[in-house]
Formats: sequence, C-alpha cells, structure tokens
Amino acid sequence: MKRYISYAVILGLVWCFVHGTISFNNFVLGLIFAPFIIRPFKPLYNFKQDFSFGRAIKKIPAQARYFYVLIKEIIKANIIVAKIVLQPKINIKPGIIAVPIRTVTDLGITAIANTITLTPGTLTIDISDDRSVLYVHCIDASDPEAVARSIRNDLERYVLEAFE
Repeated sequence: MKRYISYAVILGLVWCFVHGTISFNNFVLGLIFAPFIIRPFKPLYNFKQDFSFGRAIKKIPAQARYFYVLIKEIIKANIIVAKIVLQPKINIKPGIIAVPIRTVTDLGITAIANTITLTPGTLTIDISDDRSVLYVHCIDASDPEAVARSIRNDLERYVLEAFE
C-alpha cells in the first residue's frame, strides 16, 4: 500500500510539472488521476513488496551520480560517433558482444539495458534466458573485451548503486 501511495504522490507531482502550474489544486487533481494511471500497470509491478521511504531517499545521491555519468557518457559517445561518421573513410568493425551483467532485479536490468541503448554507437538487442548476459551491438567492436569491461565497470557500477 505504501508503494501505491508513493506512486500516486509522484504522479501528482508529475501532473503539476506537465500542466506547467505547481499548485495544491493541480497536485490534488494529479492524485485523483493517479489511480486510473496506475491500475492498468498494476500487474507489472509488485505492490506487495516491502517499500521503504528511507531507503528510497538514501538512493537519491546514487541516482544523481548515475544520471550525471549517463549524460557524460552520452556526450562522449556522441563525439566519438560524430568523428567516425565524418571521416572520409569509415574504418569500423561493427559486431555483437556478450556482456555479462551483475544486476538481478528487473529495474536494474532495464536500467543498464536502456543506458547502453541511449549511448550512441551501442544498442542492447537481447538478454540471455538466465538474465546474466546482455547482447549488445556496437558500432566498433574491434576490442570486445574493452567494450564489455567499460560497460561493466563504468555504467553498470552506477546502475547497481542507484537501482539495486
């Protein structure tokens, strides 16, 4: 029930930002809309799972670090992809790389897969049946071990801190 209420409060705040006016009336209107938005997605989320506001608040600094690293990696990858595209002779070796992951929760796996996909030059295409390996298409897979190491050490570390 705590989780359901917390999602409703978050959606109430989102409604205020979407509407463009932050006021008590808009927040209440968002709270009224929230159950109609949450209900169809209820089977996807485990509302019976224990939820702690204190733990969620403690995760905010780690999530801020994650978003900072994500933005930084997106900018770096954009520059690298732009250099590749602007070269007169494109010398790349695209390929699919198997990246072992340490994340185990659905949220963590989704976060690392989306992080990889958001970074230009990489695309998460599949996950293994045992959910321990992501298959990633890279624009330049000339050194697959370095790419997998970069994903595990740079991106996944922050996902683990923020979402696990």
